[in-house]
Amino acid sequence: MASGDNPRLPLTSGTSPIVKYTEMRNPTETPSTTITMASMPSPPPFSSSTSSHEPKANSSFAANTYELRRVTIRQRHAMKKALMGNVGYRLVKRKELHIQRRLIGDIMCIFGIFGIILMIIENELTFNRVDHKDTTSSLLIKATITFTTILLVCLVFYYHRINLSLHCVDNSIDDWRIALTRTKILSILFEAFICMIHPIPGHFLIEWSSQYVKTIGTNFNHIYPYRAVPNSLTTPTSLNTTTVSTTTTTTATTTMTLKDAKENPLAYVPIDIMLSIPTTTTMTLKDAKENPLAYVPIDIMLSIPMFFRLYLVCRLIMLRSHLVRDVSSQSLGYLNRVSFNFPFIIKSYMQRRPTILLTSFCITTFFIASWAMRACDYNVNTGHMSMLDATWLFIISFTTIGYGDIVPSTYCGRGIAATTGIIGVFSTALLVAVIAQKLELTRSEKYVHNFVANIELAKAHKDQAANVVKYGWKVWYLRRKGKANFIQYIQTQRKLLTSIHLIRSIKQRQRKLADNYVSLMEIFTVQRSTSAVTDETAQRVIFMERKIDKVEDKLIEINQGMINLEDKLNILLDRITKK
Repeated sequence: MASGDNPRLPLTSGTSPIVKYTEMRNPTETPSTTITMASMPSPPPFSSSTSSHEPKANSSFAANTYELRRVTIRQRHAMKKALMGNVGYRLVKRKELHIQRRLIGDIMCIFGIFGIILMIIENELTFNRVDHKDTTSSLLIKATITFTTILLVCLVFYYHRINLSLHCVDNSIDDWRIALTRTKILSILFEAFICMIHPIPGHFLIEWSSQYVKTIGTNFNHIYPYRAVPNSLTTPTSLNTTTVSTTTTTTATTTMTLKDAKENPLAYVPIDIMLSIPTTTTMTLKDAKENPLAYVPIDIMLSIPMFFRLYLVCRLIMLRSHLVRDVSSQSLGYLNRVSFNFPFIIKSYMQRRPTILLTSFCITTFFIASWAMRACDYNVNTGHMSMLDATWLFIISFTTIGYGDIVPSTYCGRGIAATTGIIGVFSTALLVAVIAQKLELTRSEKYVHNFVANIELAKAHKDQAANVVKYGWKVWYLRRKGKANFIQYIQTQRKLLTSIHLIRSIKQRQRKLADNYVSLMEIFTVQRSTSAVTDETAQRVIFMERKIDKVEDKLIEINQGMINLEDKLNILLDRITKK
């Protein structure tokens, strides 16, 4: 008996055939489902004298044949019913899994974007000196980012579990672990690692200097440049050629005359680095300008990779696409062996709405790269790069102009600028392709344009042919008058040669225009019409062959009738001669 818990096994009675499903799997091929039938023996109903308890081996051959015929028909109905029930169950299960996968994708996208927004807010508070890394608000924001990251990583594993179940339903696989290959495991772990990167609660710093950026010296200790100073002054401390003295009580004494103030502009130090200055430090403005310190905090190193979570937006676009949600489109894709993945969806959107897609991509890249440049580029004198400078640096890097008025001072900023340039070249290529597609004439417009151009060329050809006749007759007339050496004869002959050259040029343009008529669409149209004519001719040939076969059969019958008639006549002649 079939189990009621497994929907793949139909419920049958004791006298009906039992349907068993076995999986015939090949490691190199797609798994297929094979149905085997096992029927219960039944007594032959045609003979009343035959005992029902008699073994089947003792029955006659006719009885076995009759029983096999009956069982075969019964098995056919059972197989059809079981197969239809299995297909219906798979379709319902597949629809439920698609809905669950779409819902999980939406939640993952919300958590990913929410974490990115919190990360930007927390860093901007620090950049603008509104907050510091060790305050309660910063720790609270980072804790929220960590919590959403944990939920996101859990949803990543659950999403791929649903994907495996969907793959099993589509390919009739009983156990989802069969579809869990090594490549699939690595891709899941890599996606979880991408979603796991985020700024952890706390404050850490890593130096990130370039060849143009040198450390200030041993007198400065830049371990915690973002940490708040207890009881710190509300005004920045000025640095010039005059000695600056700073004590642990955060009192600063500055000696400067009016002449020094005019000759030496002030260079302000952010209040965040006050704690890192020892008891007595001497530094000149010249040293501060020649030796700026550039670094990237560990929070920045962990914040910028969070933008890789935007792949969840791409997945959301794919799952919410009408091509993926429509059952008829999915069926067409299965029949034509087309996978509805993200590259296919992007190609379809690029064909339908290239302007919107390219504009959205460029705007998103603009904001992400500009903020990343602002976050990466930092030194003591200038602080973080302003957003306006970062956007200007993005524009000149994206367009591959590179004026050189603003340059990144860290390797992180340089890497982002180089990546921006590569994306700019790629976007320019896409823009050229989109513009070329928009400027291309449609088939009807091309026909009209070629027709009008052909009419104009034909008219110009007639005009130049008339000029050839006119100037040729005039040359002959002037030569006959004996004016071959006059300027009028030379001008007329020059016009004749010019008209002949123009006629040849017009003919060449007409040939090129005729070649432009032939495109892939015209070739396809000709091939389709030729195929239709060929099929019609083949049908006629087949019809003629059938007629010829019928005529041949008729001739054979007539020949046979003539032979019979000849035999009868011979018999009659023999009888007549005998009489």
